[in-house]
Amino acid sequence: MDPTNVPERQSDPHPAREIYTHGYGERVVGLMARRSLTGTLGFLLPHLKPGMRVLDCGCGPGSITADVAELVAPGQVIGVDIEPGQVEAARRRAEERGLANARFEVASLYELPFSDASFDRAYAHTAVQHLREPLRALREIRRVLAPGGLLGLRDDDWGAYLWEPRDPLVELAMDLIFKVMRRNGGDPFYPRHQRRLLREAGFVRTAGSASAGCFGTAEAARYWAEVTIAHNSAPAFVQTVLEQGWADEGTLAATQEALRAWGEHPDAYLAIMNCEAIGWVDEDGPEGG
Repeated sequence: MDPTNVPERQSDPHPAREIYTHGYGERVVGLMARRSLTGTLGFLLPHLKPGMRVLDCGCGPGSITADVAELVAPGQVIGVDIEPGQVEAARRRAEERGLANARFEVASLYELPFSDASFDRAYAHTAVQHLREPLRALREIRRVLAPGGLLGLRDDDWGAYLWEPRDPLVELAMDLIFKVMRRNGGDPFYPRHQRRLLREAGFVRTAGSASAGCFGTAEAARYWAEVTIAHNSAPAFVQTVLEQGWADEGTLAATQEALRAWGEHPDAYLAIMNCEAIGWVDEDGPEGG
């Protein structure tokens, strides 16, 4: 996929409410709910200790947040998300797991309702790639980190993904996701720039790493295909595609049939590059003095 073959990100000094391109359909949320600390934030594990105060930036249904809460207890984890339904789901999950040290709030990453230097650690998993102004959000997260604190980022960069067997209609289905994300203000190819953005946001030191996600079994391939079909059938997604003239209804239906066939193919395989980076706050404070 050519990362330049998509519309430019929309720029607005006063952006409207951020749009989560993947939406909150049952299958999409189900995929998010399957995430775990060890499966998604392994690069950050050495930096999480009991007693720390941690901020989850874009917590979704709270599956990762709950794992972090168990790890840092008696420290506290606060998860924030712009979607009230996700915050409620995260609260229920924490209650079911008996986690008194996990709290959740509806909040924007542009205006966090917390005091300066109030967290030891923060992380954002597949959240920053959906933002119109990632640098603004990273600066705001840095503000609430204490001296010596750090932020961990992890996002999937869709400029580096492998899949077989090839099918032009499946490729079109993915291309439409990238186009809609860019139209909504996000960027599926931003993750390779994490270190630069952290530096520009004022973090004094950064380190990058990478890991790969894979759908390489019959069950996993079928599940990914089903999630993608549901994703690309969502009314808001379809409306954007049709309004922009990127495909007609018949073509959209054909891409969904191609995805379904791909998910049933005995050789189906998909690998995705996950870019990771850590940014450290100066020991003397966010401004280094």
